Amino acid sequence: MSSPSFGKRDVASPTVPRAAPRPVPASSPPSESSPSLASRVARRIPWFTLTLSLVLVARFLEELRRATDYIAPYSPGHYSLLAMGASDSAQVLGQGEWWRLFTATVLHGSPMHLIGNLITFVMVGFLLEPMIGIGWFAAIYFTGGFAGALLSTLFNPADSLSVGASGAIMATLAALFTLSFHAGAKRPNLMRRMASGSLFPALIPTVASGGAVVDINAHFGGCIAGMVIAFGMLIAWNDEEESPPARRVAAVVAGLWLALTGTAFALSAPGYAAYARPGLDLIPPEKLPKNVEAMKADSLALVERYPKDPRAHFYRGLYLLEQEDAADAEPYFRDATRLGAAVPAMSPALQDWNTALLALSVRAQHRGDEAHTIVAPLCAAGDTLDPRTRQTLEITNLCK
Repeated sequence: MSSPSFGKRDVASPTVPRAAPRPVPASSPPSESSPSLASRVARRIPWFTLTLSLVLVARFLEELRRATDYIAPYSPGHYSLLAMGASDSAQVLGQGEWWRLFTATVLHGSPMHLIGNLITFVMVGFLLEPMIGIGWFAAIYFTGGFAGALLSTLFNPADSLSVGASGAIMATLAALFTLSFHAGAKRPNLMRRMASGSLFPALIPTVASGGAVVDINAHFGGCIAGMVIAFGMLIAWNDEEESPPARRVAAVVAGLWLALTGTAFALSAPGYAAYARPGLDLIPPEKLPKNVEAMKADSLALVERYPKDPRAHFYRGLYLLEQEDAADAEPYFRDATRLGAAVPAMSPALQDWNTALLALSVRAQHRGDEAHTIVAPLCAAGDTLDPRTRQTLEITNLCK
């Protein structure tokens, strides 16, 4: 006896053959196709890093175009950097120019300063930005830049200018090291080597070429900010999740930082002329004497053309002392000292040499006690002095 049937399922027609089921082609694509090669490559490109790098280059070229004074070829001087938004506590705290905490992070003091920062920033960007996304990466960068500028303003000397993206880059380095311990990090060892190789040397106080002091306070500020944010991300970021949480919140925070930076540059624009004007009184790099003989030969013309530049007075005093005219040389050395205290044009080494030559001109006029009083701080400094100053002291026996 046949089993019961439902409907017409078991009823066969003698004239109409049953249709065979249509086979599914083996090449039929799945419902959700995998990302194309182009999209995978696009996700690995650090768009924020590359775009901001171009912005920093463009801004530095603008610095060079508008500079009124230089400390070296292609290196804007004190007044130019101050006019374009460099930060120091005298202006930020004394004059209430808070916007400098934002503008200073986009400026750089020399081509090597910019290139060094960009190399590190791009390497970090390729490792970290695709991992955490543009929003988080930008938020870490801008927060670190502000933290670095703030610590620099609070703890650096009042008249010490601070510029550069170092604080912001230090924040990304600290985040790179911290987030290398997340389970989703694809190249954790490379991340740690890259971060530690750049991060820890940058926290050691050093002096850059040209006598510029590395802003260690800005480095510490950025490092602390980046590490705190990255630790918070590690706590909230589940190992199973490919991307960190709250990416939209991070993007909003980054957007606010960016808006503040734009506002800061708008506020800085009206004061540019007043701050940049004194730079026109300084000798431009192409007219600076290249050696001692040139210093003496050009001294009179430089004093007449740039009477507010302490270096011109120093060169004139050096020429007159060479002519054994100590009485006329002394006022020029004293003018160089006086102007150098107000105009940041002379390097510390040149200031020391000027002091030694001033003491020599005074002693040549038979005022030995006064000469020893002038030179006493140099004698105490000993081997830390510039070779020219040390040689002057040794040959003339001023310290004896």
